[in-house]
Order: sequence, then C-alpha cells, then structure tokens
Amino acid sequence: MIRLLVFLLCWPLALAAQTIPAPLSDGISDYVGALEPETEARLNETLQAARDETGIHIAVAVIDTAAAYDWTGRFADLGTRWFNTWGLGDATRNDGILMLIATGDREMRITLGAGYDVIWDGRAQRVIDTAMLPAFRNEDYPAGIEAGVASAIENLARPFAAGEAVTEDSGFPAEEGDSKLVFALFALVFGGFFVWDWFGTALTRGITRFRRCPTCGTRHLHFERTILNQPEETVSGSGIRGVTCSQCGYEDRQSFTLPSKSEQRSKRSSSSGSGGGRSSGGGASGKW
Repeated sequence: MIRLLVFLLCWPLALAAQTIPAPLSDGISDYVGALEPETEARLNETLQAARDETGIHIAVAVIDTAAAYDWTGRFADLGTRWFNTWGLGDATRNDGILMLIATGDREMRITLGAGYDVIWDGRAQRVIDTAMLPAFRNEDYPAGIEAGVASAIENLARPFAAGEAVTEDSGFPAEEGDSKLVFALFALVFGGFFVWDWFGTALTRGITRFRRCPTCGTRHLHFERTILNQPEETVSGSGIRGVTCSQCGYEDRQSFTLPSKSEQRSKRSSSSGSGGGRSSGGGASGKW
C-alpha cells in the first residue's frame, strides 16, 4: 500500500519530466530547424571550445512553443525544469547555462546554475537585451543565437570561471539604445546573415566597436586578452584583459587568473555529456 501511494504521488512528476526531450547534442538542440546545418556545426564547435577553456557547459535548445511540451506555466519555470532534467553543469559547482528559445511563443530564457549569485541574473539579462533580442525581433534566429552564444561565453562563462569581480554592466555596451541602432544600421547596409555572422565572430574574438570610449566618446575601443604566466600543475596562471581607444589613447587594464593544470583537468572531466548540475531558478527572460 505504501509503495502504491508513493507511486501515485510521483507519477505526475514522472509524466512532467517525460515532456522534456533528450538533448540532440551537448551544445545545440534545434528541434524546429531554425539553424542551417553549417551554422549549427559552427556553434557546436564554439560551445565545445568554450567548455574546454572554462569548464562551463552552455547548452541551447530551440523549440516551437511551450505548449508542445505540455507546459502551461511560466516560461521561466520551464527553463528551470529543462535545465534540471538535462542536469547541465558540474554537480559541485552548479555552473551550467541553458538558453531556451521558443520561436512560436516569441519568448526565451537564460537559466543559470545554482552556483551563480543574483548579479549574474542581471548579466544574463544584458546578454538577452544586447545580443539576442535585436535579431529575434526581425525573426533572424541564426544571428541572434550566434551573437547570444558569443556574448554568453564572453560575459558569463569566462568571467565566472576566472572568478572575476563583475557588475551587471561591466563588459557590455555602455548604451543599450546605441547598440540596437548599430545593429539595425549594419543589417541595412550589409544585409542579413553575413552581418550577424561577422558580429558573432567579432564578439568571440573579444573585439568590438559598439561601446563608446569613456574619454572621447567615439567607438574605437579594442579589447584584448593576454596571458602573462601560463598555469602550472598546481599553480594558477595570470593574464591581463585590457581595453584601448585608438582615437584618444585611453587605456584600462585588469588582471585575471587562470586555473592550474590540475584544476583544468578537473573541469575537462565534464567536457562532454551532462554533469548533474542543478538550477534554483536564476537567470533572465526576454520576449519579442
């Protein structure tokens, strides 16, 4: 009788879990065909390279509607359920990241692992607002996903893995409105996918012109990341992340640390498949 009672209590949860499909890959799971095979392959390579570098598992799921998975609640809660069903991120660090995009609902969620404190929710919102929604509003999903992946790597995974002190805005375009205007102008001049592909690549390299120089106000900033001391077996490495303005000579440099080789091996031990990480509901949402 007790076993029957437990079964009846757990059965609704089991049914709910079954509505979440298995991932199609460790990186991109495109269930609606929003991405061309070449784009999907390129994104998977980018995500795997970032995972090898930082140890952080970023996954992207593209669906049509939440209703197609028998979900009638908040989209943010679906993101948490999806994240935990897949078990993204390391089970100890809880550092996974999920981008869940519903093209039919015109809604998305970046769900963060439980290891991220509230400041990262704001940074996830900035990734959505500055890199993804401008393209999504034009139904250019490949462009928005590529730019979002690049921004998430640069502004979420890398600083979190390095233990950097961040604010909600550090590293992002200073003026959100100006960023959106630049997106629109570039799309008008160069057209469609080529521009967004270029922008995603530029973000991945860490070089952008969309942020104004705090001294002269022009958009001639260049971001660089230099390794000063390579990490050793049990000793962390170090580097400098800097920004310079080619117009007025403005410079701003900050140091960062790299995990030791033993720490890197520990991170790489979860470089494929899911590591059993959990989310407590943190993250950010967007609609278009």
